[in-house]
Amino acid sequence: MNNNLALIIRYKLLIAIFSLFLIACQSSGLSGSSILYISEKDGNPEIYSMDKNGNNHLRLTNSSKQENSPKLSPDGNSISFISSKNSIRELWLMDFEGNQRKLVSEKDEDVEDFFWSPDSTKIAYKGKNSDGQHDINVYSVSDGSINEVTNNTAIEKLGNWSPDGEWIVYSVIKTDQILDDGDKRVGIFKKNPQGVDEVRLTENFEDHDPMWSPDGKNIAFLSTKGSDYIDIWVIDANSKEETNITASSSNDYDYDWSPDGKRIVFISEREENPEIFVADISLNEKPIRLTDNMSTESSPIWKDGKIIFVSDSDGDTDIYSMTPSDGSGQKRLTNTDQSEKSPSW
Repeated sequence: MNNNLALIIRYKLLIAIFSLFLIACQSSGLSGSSILYISEKDGNPEIYSMDKNGNNHLRLTNSSKQENSPKLSPDGNSISFISSKNSIRELWLMDFEGNQRKLVSEKDEDVEDFFWSPDSTKIAYKGKNSDGQHDINVYSVSDGSINEVTNNTAIEKLGNWSPDGEWIVYSVIKTDQILDDGDKRVGIFKKNPQGVDEVRLTENFEDHDPMWSPDGKNIAFLSTKGSDYIDIWVIDANSKEETNITASSSNDYDYDWSPDGKRIVFISEREENPEIFVADISLNEKPIRLTDNMSTESSPIWKDGKIIFVSDSDGDTDIYSMTPSDGSGQKRLTNTDQSEKSPSW
């Protein structure tokens, strides 16, 4: 075999290996740079995807139902979402191509919210059954089994999973249950996904919407704590020490953690209309305002050095991105005459 022929064979072999690598990457699902969202541009709320630069828009569902709240599994292989049927919000599962759709929630169960486990093997969701009972369940993707995390007459609001997958955090906002000390069983709780070993973290019925930080050290939540305004609080997961992060004479809500768990992006009404701010949870810096306009902003999500959010600056809602440090580099990612919402990254 001469040298030229050997080089040609080697070159073709490298091309073949590289092609197989690309196919493997594509078949493994969406990358972390892909964004899911809901659009009504085809006349009905459907699930779409795009890359983080606002390119390569793909329609993933096509049904007469109303789809909402799409969430990509951490491994990028599956999408869970809510589909409304006869006023009942059902939880569904499908692959990225929109195929192999599977109903997760039980018949006549109305699903309010859900979160993927960090290892993509389970989905925690909060549903209300036909008897009006609110409970949190965990669905196993591998065998379709459902495990009850809570089973009582209380009304809970689901939070997310701890980064290690050992806990699910949630709030109890209404209950008739009385604890041994005579106090009502309300506040922020964490519980093992198997439904055992419940730990009470706060003791106020006004505490709700808890979210574990990406580093696992803290849990943020919303609360009025007896005031007239909603603030964002952070509780240390170990010491249970609570800190008011936003503390203002306005409502602060609709938040997300920074990837390093040191800051929180949120919506605030402190400038009269809803704007996006970033707060350092150490309180070493004043909150930084990222948007400044007369539109309404919502749904900020922080990942990969960008914050994506929803704004109605042109009369209908669209999805935008910007730089987390100062709000610069704002870019419109969707551009239709209909509404886009519910981004998930």
